Amino acid sequence: MNQLRSTFQSLLTFLVLAICTNLHAQDDQPVPIPKDSAWTNGGNVGFFFQQVGVDNWAGGGENAVAYGSEVNLFANKRRRSHTWFNSLQAGYGLVKIGDSGSRKNNDVLIVTSQYGRYLSKNWQLSGGIDFRTQFDDGFNYAGAADGTDTLISTFMAPGYLSPYIGASYKPNDAFSATISPLMNKITFVLDDDLADVGAYGVDPGDNIRSQAGWSVSSLFQKEIMKNVNLKSSLLLFAAYEEPEHIDVNLDLFLNFKVNEFITTNFALQAIYDHDVDIEDEDGKVGPRLQLRNVLNIGVTFNFGEKKKEE
Repeated sequence: MNQLRSTFQSLLTFLVLAICTNLHAQDDQPVPIPKDSAWTNGGNVGFFFQQVGVDNWAGGGENAVAYGSEVNLFANKRRRSHTWFNSLQAGYGLVKIGDSGSRKNNDVLIVTSQYGRYLSKNWQLSGGIDFRTQFDDGFNYAGAADGTDTLISTFMAPGYLSPYIGASYKPNDAFSATISPLMNKITFVLDDDLADVGAYGVDPGDNIRSQAGWSVSSLFQKEIMKNVNLKSSLLLFAAYEEPEHIDVNLDLFLNFKVNEFITTNFALQAIYDHDVDIEDEDGKVGPRLQLRNVLNIGVTFNFGEKKKEE
């Protein structure tokens, strides 16, 4: 563990030095961006509500209420051959079925930041961070032997912080792909009860696990047809200590604009993490493909500047 942390500190030091060196580089370096730009900020905030009511309904069913919110923000900056792209995705939703209490059906917080320095027309030296967690407690309902709900997750349990340096291929503003031979995946389990049982791959009793490895990531964001926007990201990571285990994290977000305010969006997240054990219906425990999808209809407010392709 100490060796991995020392390696991580060395990588961060190298990243800081590389960024500082590039910021003071001579102006005769490749300059694929024709002009400077100030910060480009924008995003959208959406509020969603769904209600189902039944009374003497022969087909059966229960009253249900679901509501939530989605936030997507970005802040980007360009200066000569330098770029700095930042994004935040947050979502939270609750559902109440019948007489049961409210349960969350959506809970995600993702923050990314990437600095790049163009080395040629389409390639950048890049470095950044990827941070992921959730806001609220998650439960295995009636999962305990006494019939009570069992806490299985909460804020920063798990939490993931992944700093990296590498090379990015960016032919336009719609697509980018980054190859990083130096990435550190830091897993946080800050709830002591979960840490004591070794949840999410930490050693029992520890709150943090650090893994050095490589990663490949990609991002695609574009209006694929009129009033339909697609944002998709893929992150692959393998620790050097377990190179045969490749963790996968796929996020897809589709936004359909009905009119100026009313929108429909669909979010899909797929995760396969070798450090997360899940019990199936047969009682077998091990890594499983995790899937989460959310379909919302509601009101969305867009603000800021719209992203454009180069």
